[in-house]
Amino acid sequence: METTPHIRRRLLLTTLLPLVSALLVCWLAGNHLISARVAGQAQEEARSDLGTARELYQGELSRLSEGLQVISRSPELSRLLQGNTAGDISRLLGLLSGSRSFSFLTVVDRYGQVRYRATNPERFGDTLRHLKPVAEALAGRASQGTMLLSALQAGQENPLLPDQMLVPLLPSQHALPTSKTAEQRGLFLVAAAPITAADGELHGALLAGQLLNNNEQLADRITRLIAPQQQDGLLHETATIFLDDVRIATTVTDENGQRATGTRLSAEVAQQVLQRGEVWIAPAYVLHERYFAAYEPLRDPDGTVVGALYVGLPERPYLYLRNNLNLTFAALLLILTLLAVGLTTALGRQLGRREAEISTLNRTLEQKVQQRTVELEEKSRQLLETEKELARNERLAELGMLSAGVAHEINNPLAIIRGNAELLQMSIPAGAEDQEEVSEILAQAGRINRITASLLNLARQDKRQISRFPLPDLLDEILNQIGHQVPLAGYTVERNYRQAAIQLEADREQLRQVFTNLILNGLQAMEGVGRLTISAEADPDSTCSITVADTGPGIDPEQQERLFSPFFSTKQNGTGLGLAVSWGIVRNHGGTIAVQSALGCGARFTVTLPGITRA
Repeated sequence: METTPHIRRRLLLTTLLPLVSALLVCWLAGNHLISARVAGQAQEEARSDLGTARELYQGELSRLSEGLQVISRSPELSRLLQGNTAGDISRLLGLLSGSRSFSFLTVVDRYGQVRYRATNPERFGDTLRHLKPVAEALAGRASQGTMLLSALQAGQENPLLPDQMLVPLLPSQHALPTSKTAEQRGLFLVAAAPITAADGELHGALLAGQLLNNNEQLADRITRLIAPQQQDGLLHETATIFLDDVRIATTVTDENGQRATGTRLSAEVAQQVLQRGEVWIAPAYVLHERYFAAYEPLRDPDGTVVGALYVGLPERPYLYLRNNLNLTFAALLLILTLLAVGLTTALGRQLGRREAEISTLNRTLEQKVQQRTVELEEKSRQLLETEKELARNERLAELGMLSAGVAHEINNPLAIIRGNAELLQMSIPAGAEDQEEVSEILAQAGRINRITASLLNLARQDKRQISRFPLPDLLDEILNQIGHQVPLAGYTVERNYRQAAIQLEADREQLRQVFTNLILNGLQAMEGVGRLTISAEADPDSTCSITVADTGPGIDPEQQERLFSPFFSTKQNGTGLGLAVSWGIVRNHGGTIAVQSALGCGARFTVTLPGITRA
């Protein structure tokens, strides 16, 4: 029949074009998703991790400085510094230092002259006043920072340091050319603190340092914090501390699985970060492959760039994923094309004998297309719901990780605060007026400890400490204490919850944190003047609603969608953690937290909690 070839061609085109077009669209969309969205998210993750690494690095500096200040406040050290008692100073420093580990610890008098080196007691009498941290301490100000020391300078402080500092250089394909074979200088975390008598007279200063060369502990801690659940086969995030362009402490490994200590920074990154002192947030070569990388310069107390801090994750898994996607779609396209050609040929032979059935087949095809369309719409709806749930789960996972990191960093300075407060309490006579204030400091330190413990429990998804308590008493307690954080002179606070005699069965300390965050945010948003209203009411379905409303400037609708996301804050100096932690606490209690706001109309936060009873 003469019409058969024409029918075959039309059927072939009708079958192939939708399939090929749909596959091509999916192919292009998949490539775009991998190349733009997923890779972009990976780069943003590197940027975020750089902030975490910076905080941890600064935390190490603060811990070094605070430990040194504890030692410098000893009245006995000030007294011994006025005499010629190096042996007594040695014993006192050993007692005060305890388990603290310093690469060097040096005592200078008020003129900057070295009186005693804990790690090199044979060498003294020279001056260190030219060092900026020492000059700051002799001016009565504690200081901290990153410092680059030569082998000669470090050897004066500790004869063992030159060997510990030595980092042999390894071949680095993308680095700038160099004739050096080893890095002999040392990068140190340094801190200095003044030594003063009880009457405030300056008698000298303490200088301490912690060597970073070949010290992998800080790089390991950064890596564990930014990627606490790394497993083989997944993306491996890495961290590095550079002295100039040399890796002196790193979790990056070479092709043999060994730490790449002694390899060097790629030339393009070195020019921007080390020479121009700018941050690098972009893919870059790390050893022999590309990484989604983030670098920022490290500066000494004079502002000179002496090294860099890096975090990143490899680009290879993304390329592997994209190549697999391309191969999968190419195979699908080939298979479906062959199937369509075979099917069309078979149908064409039948259509040559059964042209009368074409209309019936067309109607059947239309019905199938409609059915597939309905199924596709349902699958699309399910996919959207799944993406939303994944997004919520990702935010919760980030919140848990950040909660653990924040709690860890708070506990370190808290231990120092508590120790100093206990020393102060012991030094004040019983019955003195200051005893009450010191007791309050210890009580509040204990409260902070409980809060950090609850953050860790939230991060680890431990069981909550459930108790039954009246909601109005908790809100009154928060408002009575909030004045210690924000002066309430210009505010009007309305307490519209006392008439609602509500008993909650929940974790009291976790809910204290939620309501304290909401009340503090409301007060800070009004900038000194306004009305804060706290309301509570019981709902018929055994739930209760607690509302915190302010008369501040309001929140932009676009910002409201991201308000409970980690790292997002509408305040200039905000951390973006308060509302994210509050959201996780309320969610773990089976409740919800919502915001209603418009620009110029204030903000209204409502927390809904289940499991309440009336008093």
